[in-house]
Amino acid sequence: MITMIMDGDNELNRVELDFFLKGNTSLDAVEIRKPYTWISDNGWKDMQRLGELGPAWAGFVGDI
Repeated sequence: MITMIMDGDNELNRVELDFFLKGNTSLDAVEIRKPYTWISDNGWKDMQRLGELGPAWAGFVGDI
């Protein structure tokens, strides 16, 4: 329901929505080694992609 409202108001970021629904679907390997063992491989791959989604997410990986 909220996504429909945001879409109607042209406030929905479809790239972010797609990412949060599917995660990082790229088949490419992550070049940066994960800093902690408690982060899953898929989680680390998702975090790498998240940092590329826009300025709101810039620096996210560095903050971890």
